[in-house]
Amino acid sequence: MKKIEFREVRNFESGAVEFRGEYIPLKNDINEDEINCIIRNYLESHKCNNMLENVTALRTILSDCQEKLLVISYKDEKSKEIVKYDYTKLFYLEVSKKGDNEFGNDKYTLKYDSDDGIGIEYYSDEDILEYSNVQNFTKEIKSIMEHIKALSDVKSVTLYDNEKELIEVYKLFYKENPDFSSKDIKVKVQTMMSILAEFGITLDCDYSFDLMGKKMPLSLKLEEMVQKMYPLGVISEVKDNVKLAEEPRKIIGIVGDSVRDAISLEDDMNEALITISKVIHASRYNLSSDVDISEIAEFTNRSVADVEVSVQLVKRIEHKINKEN
Repeated sequence: MKKIEFREVRNFESGAVEFRGEYIPLKNDINEDEINCIIRNYLESHKCNNMLENVTALRTILSDCQEKLLVISYKDEKSKEIVKYDYTKLFYLEVSKKGDNEFGNDKYTLKYDSDDGIGIEYYSDEDILEYSNVQNFTKEIKSIMEHIKALSDVKSVTLYDNEKELIEVYKLFYKENPDFSSKDIKVKVQTMMSILAEFGITLDCDYSFDLMGKKMPLSLKLEEMVQKMYPLGVISEVKDNVKLAEEPRKIIGIVGDSVRDAISLEDDMNEALITISKVIHASRYNLSSDVDISEIAEFTNRSVADVEVSVQLVKRIEHKINKEN
């Protein structure tokens, strides 16, 4: 089969990141343009300063291909890292970290080569044999060795039960397959789970939402889950998927249908979802139980009319759920 090659570079103010690879498709229907698009979007939408995440993402995006060569490099004002694989085997790694002195010299440079082993150059303005410096040096070297080991064992993304559960909830709520590479996915997941929390639906993992100073109620745990699943793109089926109980399935369906109906004519559906999510969260967690519409509007920076619509939506959903029960 025809070999797939890609090279994508993103320059930013303090550095640059580059992805380069050579792959052999294992299927006849591989869409090279789609793969390149997902890689490019990942590069543009992520910090890319975590090499383990980068390798995991690319191996997930290209899971239907045989990896011949993979090279990733990242540099900013504090560090530089280059990793190279030959047929998935780590054969070269270079890591440099800048020191805190005024000259910004390298604190250390480590090079790993599968043939020649490991070489370390460590620099210090202080006596490296001092006890505290020895301790710090030992910790850093241990961390680097663990990093090398982790990079040598990188696999594609593995879905755990809480992520499988999130996918099932999303399908029920939006009546569509989630696309974790979509620019809208973060808003849709965060608002969905924030809204569902009002009706007693939560995932079987520890996460919480915070609204203060943010555009919408935000869960860092959910954000991590969505970011992890980015390279999976559209998920239509999940192996060994999580089966939700009948009652929560019914509630998720009612809430999802009601919310989608309510925002169907909106020009900006994401903003409509954010409004509903903010009003519900603020009313429940940030304001007193006897708060009026105008106070909610002021707190959420939404119009009185928009707040009223969201409040009435919640009442209609509660009525539907109670009627079903």
